[in-house]
Amino acid sequence: MKKYIAATIIILILLSISPVITVSQSVYAGEPPSLTAKGAILIELTTGKVLYGKNPDEKLYPASTTKILTAMLAIELGDLQDTVTVGEEVNMIPWDSSKAGLLPGERMTLEHLLYGLLLSSGNDAANTIAVYIARKVGGDDLSVSDALAYFSRLMNARARQAGALDSNFVNAHGYHDPDHYSTPYDMAMIAREALKLDIFRKVIATTTMRSAVLENGNPRYWVNTNKLIHQNNKEYYEYATGVKTGYTGEAGSCLVASASKDGMELVSVVMKSASDHQWGESRGLLEYGFNNFVRVELFKKGSIAETLPVENYAADDWGSLAVEITGETMEVVVSKADLAVIERILEWDEDLVTYDQGSLPRLKAPVKKGQVVGSLKYMLNGELLGQSPLAASRDVKAPVPVDTATPGGIRLINYLVMAACIISAYMLYRMTIARLRRRRRRYYYFYR
Repeated sequence: MKKYIAATIIILILLSISPVITVSQSVYAGEPPSLTAKGAILIELTTGKVLYGKNPDEKLYPASTTKILTAMLAIELGDLQDTVTVGEEVNMIPWDSSKAGLLPGERMTLEHLLYGLLLSSGNDAANTIAVYIARKVGGDDLSVSDALAYFSRLMNARARQAGALDSNFVNAHGYHDPDHYSTPYDMAMIAREALKLDIFRKVIATTTMRSAVLENGNPRYWVNTNKLIHQNNKEYYEYATGVKTGYTGEAGSCLVASASKDGMELVSVVMKSASDHQWGESRGLLEYGFNNFVRVELFKKGSIAETLPVENYAADDWGSLAVEITGETMEVVVSKADLAVIERILEWDEDLVTYDQGSLPRLKAPVKKGQVVGSLKYMLNGELLGQSPLAASRDVKAPVPVDTATPGGIRLINYLVMAACIISAYMLYRMTIARLRRRRRRYYYFYR
């Protein structure tokens, strides 16, 4: 009986952990995780390359992930040290909204409001920021309703600048409205822009904050709703750096998440996930990206691509020339499996080079510094990953007319000097012999 009970317990334990083992092996094997999310995407932050997508262009409700865009506008158009007075706009949010606990008439800095917006996901903080920014940009005479509408127009314009072309925002907080929608791709592009801002990164990485004291004397605590960054939470992900959660009945569970590992930063978006599945699905996407992709620097501006021999160069030159990469430094993200098949191709201007069989091409002097002499290309399975012009790193002069080089490297002037020396020596020899003969003849006649 004891053996039977022990075996049963072991089987139950194995069954309970088998899904975790399956997901881990699946991700490591190069397959993306299965998702309940209706739409999802994974991108690399620096390049914006899409690494995975599930209905990435489907229009879905973003819920409070909308606040990423609200925060970006606050940082870009506002002054973080401005003191903002909370107004009646905090009473214009639905009763079941998430709140930061702001009260009409209280005053705090815009930076402080950002924490209330992004940590506790306060719709009241979103409206307060919207009115402040709208009046700062559009004029102090805007009514609250007009200011909120004005801010929505700012949101849509900024979203389009970020590359989010299939979205429409009608409020600053994301509470459900049938005309308020976005896509996984658009939310990734908005997050990518926001993550360029240092203060945004600082706020979304904050787990808890003690905020201003309420009128009743009690302190207000704001706790980040993103469980991925809380070390004492079972959903904690050690590489997570942010970004923002979202939920409404119509939107389902949403999460825009960022993570950094081994020098690569990724952003994942899941929209309309099943309840509480957004954490594991986001971790699975991020791990899939880190395990299967790598960021590669194809080339760096100013670095030397190749050193070529030069023919027909001037006597004071050394006969070789380094060619530089002139294009901007370029990085790409590729599958680790594709690293070995990336091709590096050098192409040269046929008018500037000659070829010797089995050797590097030879540049023809003269060559000017900065002159484009060829190009560098990187190809992957027939697709161009990146390219750059190649230019001469210095001047190489051709010889002057009297300084024509032979294949052996001996100059014509050397031949002329040698010939002149030989002729002069011969003439001197002949003159010496003639002089000695004249002396002998005189000696002979004198003693005869």
